[in-house]
Amino acid sequence: MKKNISAVCAILLLGACTGKVPSNGALIQGQATGLDPKEMITAVLFQHEGGVGKGILTDTLKNGHFTFQLDSLAEADHYMISLFRPRQGYVDVINYGPEIYLEPGAFVRIKGEGKHFRTACIDSPVKDQKLRQQFLKKMSREDWNALDDILAHRDRVVNELYYGEGLTPEQKDSLRVVAQQDLDVSHEIDDRLSKQELKILETEEIGIFALDRILSLALQVSMGKKENREAVMRLYERLSDEQKTSRAGMEALNYLNPVKKVSSGSPFPSYEYLDKNGKSVRISDFAGKWVLVDFWSSGCGPCIESVPELAAVSNEFKEKLAVVSISLDSENRWKEASKDHGIFWNDWNDPQGISGSVRAFGTNGIPTFVIVSPDGIIVDIITGYGEGLLRNKVQTVMNSASVEQHTFTSFRDRLSLASVQE
Repeated sequence: MKKNISAVCAILLLGACTGKVPSNGALIQGQATGLDPKEMITAVLFQHEGGVGKGILTDTLKNGHFTFQLDSLAEADHYMISLFRPRQGYVDVINYGPEIYLEPGAFVRIKGEGKHFRTACIDSPVKDQKLRQQFLKKMSREDWNALDDILAHRDRVVNELYYGEGLTPEQKDSLRVVAQQDLDVSHEIDDRLSKQELKILETEEIGIFALDRILSLALQVSMGKKENREAVMRLYERLSDEQKTSRAGMEALNYLNPVKKVSSGSPFPSYEYLDKNGKSVRISDFAGKWVLVDFWSSGCGPCIESVPELAAVSNEFKEKLAVVSISLDSENRWKEASKDHGIFWNDWNDPQGISGSVRAFGTNGIPTFVIVSPDGIIVDIITGYGEGLLRNKVQTVMNSASVEQHTFTSFRDRLSLASVQE
């Protein structure tokens, strides 16, 4: 028999506040049970904005307890707490979640099983937190926990694959098979959870958490679950005008509408972006020059790894090539991240985020790089990043174009010379 979260959290969290709650900030006290007290385990508080999380506070668990005190609150969609075991060269993720919603003066208490911390009991005065808890009470706790278990197992397998020493090719292949099997199982559990969410959201009050779930369901439609489109569209219609015009609301609508795909040989679409002055700009503004377009986000590790090479390419080929980085983050996150990473070349933003123009290029993630010819034609579309990739790609296409132009010019000159001789 499946247990729901209300049965587990029937008794309210007990305990008094042992610290002073900042009037303009918040205090979070938590307990993660069922973990080995001899292990070093770290709790990390992430600040989420526009789909990107940034770790802002850490605390080492003592007998399963941790505390976070924020003296002031950022303009964040929400916060999230994750638990990690530090390892040599990497971290072992114990659990992602739960989402935490804060307001000035809030005292939040959390208690839950460490490996299933997403479904922890949370006592909070914040309305959006209460709405989240009410929503989860109607979900299957067993399904949520099963999803956490399979994702944690996959993380361990992937860590073994990338950080394990002395593995044979056969052992690596075996680990890849297990990782894919785990991913397939996680998709099956996701399907069960999605069916529950679709039903619950038909009548649930739409707060920040429910809006985020609608966005997630819309993304699933965009990624292939077309059969859910009508149901998710009905949920979208339940949103208030303010929610529809929010970033999450606009992204959900984008995901629910198909996008025209482009490929190599197609003209680069005439999408509008914004520069740092709020001016509307397009890739066609660089007509007559090669363009390297970089779709990125501050929460994407490979995106950040590519920054030094983008800088080098921008400097090396500045006479013939324009590098354009297009952030998919919210405006605040974009400007903060571009400053932090020293982006000095063309620095733009797509207000529609990950649900916007990047979808047209048919890639499955970011970074996505697009090389555009001087006459506005897409020459190459690249997903992912490895050291030296961009310079080699740019050099190759430009050299190839130079050879073709030289061959055409020589042929044209020979025709002209033959005409004169006749």
